[in-house]
Amino acid sequence: MKSYFFKRTLELVPIFFVISIIIFMLLNAMPGDPLLQMRMDNPRAFAQDPERLAELREYYHLDDPLIVKYFDWLKNILIGDLGFSSQYKIPVSELIFSRLPNTLLLTVTAWIIGIVLALPIGIYAAVKKYSVFDYSTTVFAFVGISLPSFWFALMAIILFGVILQWLPISGLETYGVTGFWNVFLDRFRHLIMPAIVLGFIQVAFWVRYIRAALLEVLDQDYIRTAYAKGANERRVIIRHALRNAMIPIITIIALDIPYFFGGALIVETVFAWPGMGRLMYNAVLASDYNLAINCLMFLAIITLLSNLLADVLYVVVDPRIKLDERKRG
Repeated sequence: MKSYFFKRTLELVPIFFVISIIIFMLLNAMPGDPLLQMRMDNPRAFAQDPERLAELREYYHLDDPLIVKYFDWLKNILIGDLGFSSQYKIPVSELIFSRLPNTLLLTVTAWIIGIVLALPIGIYAAVKKYSVFDYSTTVFAFVGISLPSFWFALMAIILFGVILQWLPISGLETYGVTGFWNVFLDRFRHLIMPAIVLGFIQVAFWVRYIRAALLEVLDQDYIRTAYAKGANERRVIIRHALRNAMIPIITIIALDIPYFFGGALIVETVFAWPGMGRLMYNAVLASDYNLAINCLMFLAIITLLSNLLADVLYVVVDPRIKLDERKRG
């Protein structure tokens, strides 16, 4: 297990460097300049001191060759120095780690909602194939997959926040709320809508995938043999069918973790949730390249770790994968 984990981790290193080059090239190819953006926001910022503008350009290495800027940035990444944000005037690491807990709270909650809803619905739809429930989940899946997240978020705000006034429509908390339980309940109410919006589309997608994976296993001979031996349906589904269907299910669920971080960009912007997605969105608008590129690299690292998690879970669910690796080694 250790050698398998170590081998998979080493395979991610060259991928990380390739991704870093692509992200760096794309962001630096974007039009705009952070200092010119600052000057547009405040035309008098450098009017009296144009030399200060040149000093800042040198300080942020804006005029360095692209290859030099890449290796300087990569070196700083490896030693943990993410530099400063030209928009917020504070270290990028401080900004990221101040927003990261909010994004983790949102994405983990949405991911749990997705799993808790999608697994039982997908399993039951497969067991009751071609039933009214199965056809209903098909309609639900197509509707959920077709809905743009930003439109669904706006509809949720209008219905639950404006018309019914059940939930707050933006932000992380209500100003002035004190007391542990009051703060907890207030933050929970702010979390409900963005978490459901973020997880809803994935629930629709996962339901169809879980159903398809389980149906493929239910048609196997050993499932019919288990039924013929008198095993009850619950034992056959959970113990035999679901375990053998978990490989494709793990693939889609684990590899969709980056989607929640990427989808949080839209959801956090609509709900004014102070997380990483909204931070990256504002950084791109303000041409704050250093902040934007580090946010994107964080998302790339999450994607690589999700792949590693999926590989490890494969071995846990199906030890035959580990044996195949030994034979090839």
